[in-house]
Amino acid sequence: MLLVVLYLLYQLVASCANFLENLPSEESTESRAVETREPCPARIDAELPGVSAELVDAFRTDNKQITLCRTGEGELYYFGEYSDGREPGIPMRARESTGGYEASNGPYRYEISNGVVTIYEDGARIGQEELTPEPDPT
Repeated sequence: MLLVVLYLLYQLVASCANFLENLPSEESTESRAVETREPCPARIDAELPGVSAELVDAFRTDNKQITLCRTGEGELYYFGEYSDGREPGIPMRARESTGGYEASNGPYRYEISNGVVTIYEDGARIGQEELTPEPDPT
């Protein structure tokens, strides 16, 4: 009887050791997560505080590009620019909202939701443009 108990105990310990050896380490899990994040385009990252912002989302209208990036400190930024580069883009602090994003720059507020960006000036709607997802905002 004692031999059976010792054998079962040995099997239990061996199974636990095997289970623990096959668990992914915290370090390897974090490394994989970091590798799968897409970086914010360099030209936009250079305009943001901190270093190494990650791409969150990107859209295009008929003549503008909107890129959302999150800094290493966790701050979300909306970067709006003309597609033809006629003016420099403007980074604005942003936040996630119900179904999208929201950013402000002085009297202007930009709301992204339901496939459109709506622009407000001093609370009055002054424009709305349809958005297309932008797979390569570089």
